[in-house]
Amino acid sequence: MNMDAFLSWLRKTGVRLHDGITIVASPGAGVSVVSNRDEPIFHPETVASIPKTAILSARNCAAAQYIHWVPYGHGATLALSLALYSEILKGGESSWHSYLQTLPPDPVPIARLWGDATFTEDLDGQSAARWIHGTEIEKELQDEDGSPLMDETRTFYKFEVQPLLDATGAQPTLQGFLHAYSLVCSRAFLVDAYHGLSMVPVADAFNHTHNNHVQLASEFDVCPLCGSLTECPHDRDDSTPPHANPDTHTDTPAPHGAGPTDTDTVDMVTVRSIAPRAEVFNTYGADLGNAALLARYGFALDGTEADAVTFGWSGSGIVLEHDQDQEIFRSVYAQARENAVAGIVKGVSLVYVPPADDYGGQRLLAVNSDGQASLGLFVWAAWHALSERPPLELQGASDSHVLAALPQYLPRLAETLVQIEAFRDEEDDAQELDISDDFACHLLEGAAEALASLCRTRITGMGQKGYRGACAEALGEVLDNLPPENKKTKLALEYLLSERALLEACAVGWEELRRTIADGSDVDSGSDSDTEACD
Repeated sequence: MNMDAFLSWLRKTGVRLHDGITIVASPGAGVSVVSNRDEPIFHPETVASIPKTAILSARNCAAAQYIHWVPYGHGATLALSLALYSEILKGGESSWHSYLQTLPPDPVPIARLWGDATFTEDLDGQSAARWIHGTEIEKELQDEDGSPLMDETRTFYKFEVQPLLDATGAQPTLQGFLHAYSLVCSRAFLVDAYHGLSMVPVADAFNHTHNNHVQLASEFDVCPLCGSLTECPHDRDDSTPPHANPDTHTDTPAPHGAGPTDTDTVDMVTVRSIAPRAEVFNTYGADLGNAALLARYGFALDGTEADAVTFGWSGSGIVLEHDQDQEIFRSVYAQARENAVAGIVKGVSLVYVPPADDYGGQRLLAVNSDGQASLGLFVWAAWHALSERPPLELQGASDSHVLAALPQYLPRLAETLVQIEAFRDEEDDAQELDISDDFACHLLEGAAEALASLCRTRITGMGQKGYRGACAEALGEVLDNLPPENKKTKLALEYLLSERALLEACAVGWEELRRTIADGSDVDSGSDSDTEACD
């Protein structure tokens, strides 16, 4: 890596760096950013300012006119991967050559590539792929319909990348494209309405932590046709965009530098002060758990509170198959959040209420890093129990009808849960459980059984064949005996063990609650585990 050439390129492209930070070569990780001062850099401060004319996107690469631009999603990742790969293949002729030399020369070990048939010699990746079966990482490898992202990636290469680059005489390969794809997955940023997903020099040099020093700031609302931050011809309703074909009414991107200017920048700004001589960190997403970090970035953090085990996707153990059930469930869940139910369960240890910004979102049905079931998962378990143990008026009713009737029972279940937890917290062992609402207690017992069974079933379906359902000690022994070069397998096994621990904690909590209800008194901790025991 020629760091001097890169720094010279930054100066020529107008990138401005705070004199208190230094970009340094980082063995095995490209580059990183550190403070070079003996005193703090106090917040607020802008530590880097990158003109949008210096970023690399599907809008401004040399092959831009041939690339179908996609604003977001996996399609945007593929389009930018093509843009990046086309520039990598140009070598020294690329306008971004000095920047590209700072990127990792080998594919980033993202979990999306583990076990891919293209990398036949990567035995470590193949082993890692077997261990993540049934985990949250597997969900990260699927699109919203449950289709593998790598199937879409291979199709894109076959019908878009290879024909285009073959025509230029560039001699592309699938392995080379997947290298670019891994770089985009692990380093790209959503910049604005024109460029969309982009490679941003310097911004991608900051490594990730949840306790970050800086974050990316960019003016998103620019002209989507030319990238202009100020008024442009496209702002007039009666204007014909200068890059539009009047016959087809399709727009092609403006030439490189025609829209964005050096005054429109992407900035790295502080969110807290930076300690002397410390590495300066960004965050790739405060809510990203280790499953997402491994799938998209190829690394994991120790003990992140963002970890969760989710349900509701293919292979998770819960799938609401009918649109009607999905609609009714979301309505019932909304009522539970808005009425007294959410307030009642906020004080219990077995259930948590997700923040408002995740209302009905990806973690509607989830177990969090403390082993607590989400409010949505509690609602699902109550629905399951009401279907299995219906009162007289609901006997013979369809699942949808039972679900629609659930709101009248949920407050009673929540209040009963609070009473039982309070009883379990009492230090008087001679005290007897006395709940006046027998039917709510009956339903809560069924809900506890459903939640424990759900977690246990998920555990027994996770990991490599031959070890699914094995005890944690057996998996720990496999981990301890791994060769040091099997870094991907190590990451996969460590993640598997951590996810199992969350599910185990959740299952044990609900099993203890169920026994308390069944016995009428508190009992010693333990679990009715279907998991295979170690000898």
